[in-house]
Amino acid sequence: MRFAPNTPLLWVTALVVVPAVGAVFYFGEGAGEWAALGVVLLVALVAAIDLQISAGRLGSLGLEAPDVVRCTSGREFAVDLRFSNRGEDAIPWLRYGFPLGSAFRAAGEVVASLPAIPAGKWVKAGYRLLPLRRGQFGIDACHVETVSRVGLWTIRRRFSIGLELRVYPDLAAERRRLSALFLHRGNEGGHAVRQVGKGREFEQLREYQHGDDYVDIDWKATARRGQPVTRTYQIERTQEVYVIVDHSRLSAREIRTPVEETEESLLSLSEHAAGGEFAVTTQLERFLHCALVLASVAERQGDLFGFVSFADQVDRFIRGRNGRDHFNIVRDSLYTLEPKMVAPDFEQLAISIRQRLTRRALLVMLVDLSDPLTAEHFYDSMSLLSRQHLILVNMIRPEGAQPLFSRKREPATVGEIYECLGGHYQWRDLREIGQKLSHLGIELGLPEHEELCAEAVTQYLNVKKRQLI
Repeated sequence: MRFAPNTPLLWVTALVVVPAVGAVFYFGEGAGEWAALGVVLLVALVAAIDLQISAGRLGSLGLEAPDVVRCTSGREFAVDLRFSNRGEDAIPWLRYGFPLGSAFRAAGEVVASLPAIPAGKWVKAGYRLLPLRRGQFGIDACHVETVSRVGLWTIRRRFSIGLELRVYPDLAAERRRLSALFLHRGNEGGHAVRQVGKGREFEQLREYQHGDDYVDIDWKATARRGQPVTRTYQIERTQEVYVIVDHSRLSAREIRTPVEETEESLLSLSEHAAGGEFAVTTQLERFLHCALVLASVAERQGDLFGFVSFADQVDRFIRGRNGRDHFNIVRDSLYTLEPKMVAPDFEQLAISIRQRLTRRALLVMLVDLSDPLTAEHFYDSMSLLSRQHLILVNMIRPEGAQPLFSRKREPATVGEIYECLGGHYQWRDLREIGQKLSHLGIELGLPEHEELCAEAVTQYLNVKKRQLI
């Protein structure tokens, strides 16, 4: 329990105690000196008695707080609290607040207030916060204060709480761009595409009919029945889809967007604040948004969705399943990912996937291959993996990596000309990487950062409709 002078005590000190002390030195010995000393002692006595009888005023106050609160980055939420007065006297008013770090900002008042809490009653309260970035955070204390009985002091108390705040990425912008995919329709907003092939999943046995392929005849069943029997197949409806996210050193690469092209909701967040002409985020943020969007689409398509993250080793591997509960498991596993300042180990990744995934699956890999050495290691490691699984690779196109004469604005200076030439060479190298990967049956996508989700979802739906898995 702590205490501090309240405003009335400060006014009394300024208007009464200070002049009285001055009078002691002014009048010297005599009646005036004793009168001034009496005033000072009276004020001190009243203040001491007020503090003595009010020191335990918050001792009967109880606080209940949740253990875990889930929220979304950039969206306000309230932490529900319950204050109970177990004492015999009412608490006239109460002010409370949390010690906040750089990851949060108070959405309302920094110090919230409550009216009187009667004796034996409880009151619900909500402290509104605005999370500025995703991640897992904790609040270990709640500070409260009230006034003493006479009103000369504020009595303060610290409650120890174990509040865990889980801040998830905000997918609102991606869902607006892909709104058609989230409509409850049969094709999830896609166009009608002819189903290629007859499927690979066994359906039933039936009698042979004229025109059936000899390859489809079940010879064992034919021998048992004494007449030709044909196997029929159906197109697979449930497939395994895994999103593999690279959070090594290259995932920390910054992505700059002009402020005038950035949503206002993002400009207020610390992770997007550039303090100039650009709003800044990281490549890993886009990867995680894409992974969650793909999980939502796969859930609506009825597929099994899994998640893998790696840097110098595989640190998260979630087996493919379906359902809302599984989506929450995936979300809880990736929201704390941060860039790791190590080189990616693609060989270790390929070994781990070969050991754990025996059934053919679609692997959507979100990596950065802008470094030539990293791209070479990736190509060498994917040669064995591509024989068993279908691999789609997506990386965000580096800023300025585009053909030489494709820019809307002509370069005005010699420096801009060299910058355009360097971007052209980088674009050419990425095209060559894509051509090498195509020999392994791997498709490389190079979308802009705002089109990453749309590109990955389009690739996934095309693969599903063409029955390539």
